[in-house]
Amino acid sequence: MGERKMVKIISQGRKTMLKGRRWGVVLIMAFFLLTNAGCAAFIAAGAGAGVGIGAAEYIRGELKQVYAAPMERTWQASLAAADELKMTVTERSIEQGDKSRLIKGKTASGKDFKITLEANSPEVTTVLVRIGVFGDEAYSRKIQEAIAKNLKK
Repeated sequence: MGERKMVKIISQGRKTMLKGRRWGVVLIMAFFLLTNAGCAAFIAAGAGAGVGIGAAEYIRGELKQVYAAPMERTWQASLAAADELKMTVTERSIEQGDKSRLIKGKTASGKDFKITLEANSPEVTTVLVRIGVFGDEAYSRKIQEAIAKNLKK
């Protein structure tokens, strides 16, 4: 075999190998995009609410949502949500120099509820919702949705 032919074969082998590497990189990127697509959907859903920042988290029976709204506005929206959902408010408290607020009471079905508001900054408030001892994710989401709706008004 001639030297030129040998160089040509080696050159073709390198091109084939580089194409294989490119496909490998493309496949790895596609894998990461697909596995993280769920997170993007949740973030988009939160952003679609208009006032929610990021995705809501349900951890240990408590649903947490961060809103781009000041404490007072979020407080009023939370009280309005409780009223709209026919919840009975039995306790309202302002703590830590207005950095934290609490709403407690009973749902229309008689379960205890607790809505905790925490001021992250003057324009950002975190709302945590717990229903009963162990939590009720569906009802907690209903409350958070009502709060988000009231914040849009």
